[in-house]
Amino acid sequence: MATYKKTRGMIAAAGAVALGFGGLMFATIPANAVPVDGPVDATKTGSLTIHKFEYPADGNQNPSGTGTNPTGPIGDVVFTVCKIDNITSLGDTSNAGWAQVKGLNALSTPPLTGTVAGVDSSTTFPVSGCQTVTSAASGSTPTLSGLAVGAYLVTETSAPAGVVKGDPFIVTLPTPADTAAGATNTGRWEYDVNVYPKNLKSTAPTKTIHDQPNNGVVLGQDIDYTISQVVPALPSGQSYTKFVVTDALDAKLDLKSGSVVVTYDGGTLTEGTDYTLDTTGDVIVVTLLATVPGTPPAPNSIPIEAGKTLTVDFTATANATGEIPNTAVVNINDLDFDGDGTPGTPTTEVKTRWGNLLGEKINADDTMKLGGAKFEVYMTADTDGTCAAATTADLAGLSSVTTVTSAAMGSIAIPGLWVGDTNDNVTNRCYILKEIEAPAGYVLPTGDAALHSVNVTVGTVSTATFDVRNDQQLVPGLPLTGGDGERMLLVVGGALLILGAVGVALRLNRRREITASA
Repeated sequence: MATYKKTRGMIAAAGAVALGFGGLMFATIPANAVPVDGPVDATKTGSLTIHKFEYPADGNQNPSGTGTNPTGPIGDVVFTVCKIDNITSLGDTSNAGWAQVKGLNALSTPPLTGTVAGVDSSTTFPVSGCQTVTSAASGSTPTLSGLAVGAYLVTETSAPAGVVKGDPFIVTLPTPADTAAGATNTGRWEYDVNVYPKNLKSTAPTKTIHDQPNNGVVLGQDIDYTISQVVPALPSGQSYTKFVVTDALDAKLDLKSGSVVVTYDGGTLTEGTDYTLDTTGDVIVVTLLATVPGTPPAPNSIPIEAGKTLTVDFTATANATGEIPNTAVVNINDLDFDGDGTPGTPTTEVKTRWGNLLGEKINADDTMKLGGAKFEVYMTADTDGTCAAATTADLAGLSSVTTVTSAAMGSIAIPGLWVGDTNDNVTNRCYILKEIEAPAGYVLPTGDAALHSVNVTVGTVSTATFDVRNDQQLVPGLPLTGGDGERMLLVVGGALLILGAVGVALRLNRRREITASA
């Protein structure tokens, strides 16, 4: 016995009729098929071929199997076909089997149930002999041959992204053979059956980040996002009853107040008139106030039409470093275009990436940490993580993104710099620091010596650490003591003492001479 998950969606097909709780598909027949006259022959075998196309159907399959198929075939849809047990033979003259089939609920999980005339409500109808087939690019599956006369449950077990899985349906082998449009009571039967279920198909919603360097690359500067959805077509007679865009921001993102802008078909919509907006807890919820396509807008609503594009733009800021993901969900009529069993379809995921910069300012002999040094910070296109030594040529065409000054204990810290995002998919980026003011009493380096390359890596823990050294200023004209200067002072002092002694001796000798002559 097989078990299946209920699916949601719409069921329809050219030449299909839904009866009772579930879907009973009276199928079209191939042009080369030969209908059989008379009662159903329960000893015969038949075949089943499934052809998958998308809504809206633009072809015309005649009951005879002639005509044109719809455009827009859908490949890679997997079907499971199971025979329904406990049904009275379709060849029985009582027609009890046909009554049972019409009363079955194809949406119930096997064993099937339903309101079946003349059958005890406790009776169930399990399935067996399940086979799977997959539609090709043409939309057609391989033919399942050698099938016994009876009723079969057809379930779409998987579908490509952007395709809403159709509801399960029941097809009988044989099925009434139509020989003319609308003629179903010809007394002829087709044992080689073709069915043409249709699926809703939609382009998946997208989420994009705008070029971050245009807004700035320092943590806290604007990050611009856009959500975009092309409105999918609905089956004839159905209208858009729900159109909601939801974006729950990551805890590291803060929504910028008043930044949400909603556009439809190129025109800007008005909050309160065309849509409602709720941003409680940094969860953006945009709900369109829609009417049936083709009718004039009612108060507080706009007409929604297939093929038109809705966009939601907003701005956020990052409050922490790291890789910050973001995904929105678009819910149109509770349809499940991604096949996960949950109403709504998620957008593509986008990520913005930020890292820390941490350094230290020290003097030339690494004995003192220096505050008061000022640096300009430049972002480069180097993202390979190596960060070669910077030269003045590397700054050509670049503008400083911010400035930073070393603290009293020499620390140089920028709490967040942009590394990359989904658009470039990098996790490292080289920044260059250029010293533009030295600490008081120290020499400002020039040329390449003033530049320092730093590799910034994504993450709140990963930091870039570097040392920036300065020489102390020398003051010309001041006497130097110690070393060679001290020795020079001793030599000069000694010479002066000798000269003084000689002078004194000469003067004393002169006095003696004067005294003697007197």
